[in-house]
Amino acid sequence: MEDCRMRESQKIRPVREGLWTTPLSPDEKPRLIGSECPACGEVFFPKKEKGICIRCGRRGLKEIGLDRRGKIHSFSVIMQQPTKYYLGKTPYAYGWIDLPNVRVRALFTQCDYNRLRIGMPVELVIEELGVDEEGYTVLAHKFRPIEEEGA
Repeated sequence: MEDCRMRESQKIRPVREGLWTTPLSPDEKPRLIGSECPACGEVFFPKKEKGICIRCGRRGLKEIGLDRRGKIHSFSVIMQQPTKYYLGKTPYAYGWIDLPNVRVRALFTQCDYNRLRIGMPVELVIEELGVDEEGYTVLAHKFRPIEEEGA
């Protein structure tokens, strides 16, 4: 409850509730929230509210935190402003990221879009997307390139 009040007073909100964890300490980092089927191991993002596995039909999916790091599977650099509902700036890069157990879609950030490459390692960050019609700063999950360890 206090978290909601703090967001209201600061006029900050996520692009969608329940997509990532909120760190409880400065040492923690946010993680995307997914679902995992206990029967077949299929992982989903975003988490499935109904709790039914589309692969095997099993009910009772469990909520899991997804790995923060992955690799770019595919991406596009968008040069044209989309609908009025998109709060970000143009151009922007959007694509698929392969995490260890699931592929997710997200924006890319903190990079030169001309240097993005398929297979490039990336990590999750939560950043401002823009300001909505009600004056709220909207936060979104994005991925930024990282240096490979040992490189």
